[in-house]
Amino acid sequence: MNKSIPVQLVIILLSNLMAATCVFAQTVFTHQLPEAYVQASPNFEVSAFKLALDKTVAEYGAYEIRTAPQTNVNRIVQSIKTNAYPNYFASLGYNEGYKSTKEMDYVPFPVDLGVLSYRTCFAPKSMMDKLAKVNSLDDLRQFSMGLGRDWVDVAILRSNGFTVMEVAQYSALFKMTAAHRFDLFCRGVNEIKDEYDHFGSIKGLGYDLHLLIYYPMPILFYTNPSNKEANARVTKGLQMAFADGSLIALWREQHQASVDFARLKKRKVFRLENPLVKSIDFDYTKYFYKLDTDYPTR
Repeated sequence: MNKSIPVQLVIILLSNLMAATCVFAQTVFTHQLPEAYVQASPNFEVSAFKLALDKTVAEYGAYEIRTAPQTNVNRIVQSIKTNAYPNYFASLGYNEGYKSTKEMDYVPFPVDLGVLSYRTCFAPKSMMDKLAKVNSLDDLRQFSMGLGRDWVDVAILRSNGFTVMEVAQYSALFKMTAAHRFDLFCRGVNEIKDEYDHFGSIKGLGYDLHLLIYYPMPILFYTNPSNKEANARVTKGLQMAFADGSLIALWREQHQASVDFARLKKRKVFRLENPLVKSIDFDYTKYFYKLDTDYPTR
């Protein structure tokens, strides 16, 4: 009896060691929270990232997701270029300038299914009557825009003839809109409800119910080119989730309430060009989830 005890202890110790080894063998991924993110709400991009990794566990194994602290776009880009964190991924609007440096690569899949292409706008309450009378792109161009510094939308709007003021701090954009430092602060229809709930009580801040601005905006997971296997895994996982419907189900779960809040029907639709997507090397539009609008594009 006594001689069997050491053998049993060895077996237990080996089992514990194997279990610990499995835990430590998890592949570490780091996801960057976007700069413009209301903390009280679940983040779709993080949820989609996790879904992609879940779909590929059988092939690639267990994983751990770590979250990098919020920061601005310029610092995110620098972190990607230097590969500052293990398997670091950040979601950014497509910009041909990012990949041309050969220090950045992306997952060829528009993670948000194109929802950020649809924009409705915060504006000073005093502007509501004027916005209701906008009937053409030339009318719309008379209004100035506020955006975050280094956001990809800045170049898009300027190329379409708009005057844009860049603001360093995301939360300041709402106060500056209310104070009429510029006329419009336009947000993706997936963002608008959380932001309205969070910032809508600011004195003087209004939300326009007449205009819908559209320009194609694929949001991609960017990473360092050295993360080839991680990139392949996330790509495969997103494609699997799209094919089996689980990504669209997640999209509806986290975005539909905000899309409904935006009341897209009966809005006047203004389509802008996005010159930054001309060089994109895959058909992102086949993944776009088309939203229902009634008015013809102007």
